[in-house]
Amino acid sequence: MEKLSNKIINRLTLYHCLLKYSALENTCISSVEIAELLNLDDSQVRKDIALCGVLGRQKQGYPIAELKKAIEKKLGFFEHKEVFIIGAGNLGAALAHFADFKDYGIDVLALFDNDPQKVGQEIKGKRILDLSKLENLSSRMSIKNVILTVPPEVAQDVTDYAVRCGVQFIWNFTPVILKVPQSVTIYYENVISSFLQMRNMMVS
Repeated sequence: MEKLSNKIINRLTLYHCLLKYSALENTCISSVEIAELLNLDDSQVRKDIALCGVLGRQKQGYPIAELKKAIEKKLGFFEHKEVFIIGAGNLGAALAHFADFKDYGIDVLALFDNDPQKVGQEIKGKRILDLSKLENLSSRMSIKNVILTVPPEVAQDVTDYAVRCGVQFIWNFTPVILKVPQSVTIYYENVISSFLQMRNMMVS
C-alpha cells in the first residue's frame, strides 16, 4: 500500500465516515459539499480525492458509492491485519466489542490477561487466554501486532514480554512511554491529550 502522510489519512478517514454514516440524500456529492460539511478547504478535498483516482461528474460531483470504495482501497481496508489485545479490562473489552475494526481491515483474534477470573471467558466470540500463552500462539499464528490496554504500572513489563514473544508493533492505549528495541514500532493512542484538547474546545 502507498505510504500516505498522517494528515492525508486523517482527512480520507473523515471523508469515509461522512460517506458511510451521514444521511446523504443524493447519489453524488461535490468537493464543495464535503468541504463545507467538514470545515475544510475545497481545493484540498479535490487533491485528496484525486489520490484515490475517482473522477467527478460535471454538475453532479463524485459518485458516493464509488468514492467510498476508492477510499477504502486507498487506505488498505481490504488488507487485513491480525492482532491480539493484551489486557481484558474495560478498555480491552470495549475494543474487542468494536465491530467496525473488521470493516477497517483489523482482525482481533483473541485477548490475553493474567486474571484467572477473566481467563477462559469470551468477548464477542473472542476468547480470553492466559498471558503465558502469548509466546506460543504469536509464534504459531505469526501474529506480530498487539493492542496494549493493561494498567500503567505493568505496561513496561508486559511490553518486554510481548517483545520477547516476537511482537513487532504495539498500539499502546496506556499513558506510559515504553522502551522497546528499534525493531519494534509503537503507536501511542494518547487519550489524555485528546481529552484535554476537547476540554479546551468546550463552551463554558
